[in-house]
Amino acid sequence: MSETLVDWRRTTGTVPQSKIATDRVPRHDTDLASRLLEVPDTSSAVADALDELGIGSVLGSTGLAPLSDDSRVCGQAVTLRYIPLDADVTANRNAGRGKVFGDRDLYGIGSPGDVAVMDCSGLQSGAVMGALSAKWAVKAGIAGCIVDGSVRDSGSILASDLPVWSAGRMPAAARYRYEIAEVNGPVVLRGNTVRPGDYIVADIDGVCIVPFEDMPRVVEYCEEAQRAEATFVERIDAASSLEKLIEGMTPGTAPA
Repeated sequence: MSETLVDWRRTTGTVPQSKIATDRVPRHDTDLASRLLEVPDTSSAVADALDELGIGSVLGSTGLAPLSDDSRVCGQAVTLRYIPLDADVTANRNAGRGKVFGDRDLYGIGSPGDVAVMDCSGLQSGAVMGALSAKWAVKAGIAGCIVDGSVRDSGSILASDLPVWSAGRMPAAARYRYEIAEVNGPVVLRGNTVRPGDYIVADIDGVCIVPFEDMPRVVEYCEEAQRAEATFVERIDAASSLEKLIEGMTPGTAPA
């Protein structure tokens, strides 16, 4: 294992240094994300592994839904937490509050292949991501975005081919409604903690959170389970009938 340090040339300097929790992300020495994406129905396979190993978290697509059913992503988290402002939009606009957002620097703090995770403190009153944000993420090499809050400009985000999951959609912007609490510290997705460096696995079925230190054994579990399933699929395809398939099987031995 190792760590990568933030390349500050990739950031705009918009986020105050005092709000950046750490300038490093832990890394494994091999590309575990690519290996996991070779496993079909990835989030389901990972969810099984997390159940068997007693680790991580699994979130259904009703809480965090993909903008496109074709979206798939696996990568390490870089994180951003927003908190709501306590006045209305007019008062905050007049006071100059809620004008600074952290998505561009979040993408720059991440390395290509990372997943940007945004925590909006459980609220959806304004979109923290839109068309320009998606363009910036693509330029930074971000693999996808998980937003526990609202997004907008959904058509433009889809056109960018950036995989995005969100708790909702809202035409109104987050401007004058939120402020940055912290970048690259622990965040919460639907009540589940994500730390910088944890792995995010997401597709049409939902989102899985894999603790950084447990990723190697999750990948090994999923690969072994996939080999067993492939063998069983061959047996199903080769059987001339259901009766022939069942003959000689030990009850309870079929993969789920």
